[in-house]
Amino acid sequence: MLEMSKGARLETLDAQVERLVLEYAQKAPPKLPLNPLLSLQSDLAIESLSLVSLAVRLGDELGVDVSALNLEIGNLRTVGDLVVVARQLSQSNRASNIQQEK
Repeated sequence: MLEMSKGARLETLDAQVERLVLEYAQKAPPKLPLNPLLSLQSDLAIESLSLVSLAVRLGDELGVDVSALNLEIGNLRTVGDLVVVARQLSQSNRASNIQQEK
């Protein structure tokens, strides 16, 4: 699944999540691509406020208002969790676009 980011690049959701996680990570990951089981807080040292910022930015890039979705950001523990949320945000954006076309 390919998405357009604000930089007008075509990238997969996984690559988009990885790019953002690497921007927010305070600790370098052991290898790339990121293992979905890596802990956002323990392994990558992303603090809770930074995680909120990351989720909001991801929503912005996907054209979705994260705050309107009642997303439980506290439940985001791993890179894989964030990828799942990215897919949900992307689907929400597509559903919203379909509604607007009707």
